[in-house]
Amino acid sequence: MTRHKAAKKHKGWARAAALAERRNAPAGDRLRLVATIHPKPAGPAPDKDNSSAALKAYQDGIAWALGVDDRHFAEPEIRFAERVKGGRFVIEVVAI
Repeated sequence: MTRHKAAKKHKGWARAAALAERRNAPAGDRLRLVATIHPKPAGPAPDKDNSSAALKAYQDGIAWALGVDDRHFAEPEIRFAERVKGGRFVIEVVAI
């Protein structure tokens, strides 16, 4: 239940952010999330499999905001960047 609550919260955040940027959203039947991941300064770096799984709630929220089914999204592209304090995920939606 705790995991469900967290996923619901993140889905809501993603929806709100996507709605705020909706006018800049790409059009098309096939979309892809491009996630740039900035790991925290300490600890192990995340791997692509876990990073892709962590994007699921965000993908659902973005699809909800765009009014599309999340099956319109191709497999996400995962990029790793420099470590930053607190860590950061930067998610872009691109048409393919």
